[in-house]
Amino acid sequence: MSVLNRTAGAVILLCLFAFAPVFGAYQVGDTVADFTLSDAYGNPVTFSDFEGQVVLINFWTPG
Repeated sequence: MSVLNRTAGAVILLCLFAFAPVFGAYQVGDTVADFTLSDAYGNPVTFSDFEGQVVLINFWTPG
C-alpha cells in the first residue's frame, strides 16, 4: 500500500471518529425546529417549506 493510500485512509478514519457524535444526533422521523433564513437575494426561506424533501444546509458567510 502506498503512502498516499495509507494517509488517505488515516484521514478518512479520523474524520469518521471526529464526526461520529453528529451521525447519531438525528434519526429518520425526528423533527427539527423550524427556522427562517435569507437566500442569496434576501428573500426569506423557511425550513418547513421543504417538508418531505432531502435538504442539505451549508452555513457559511462571505469574508
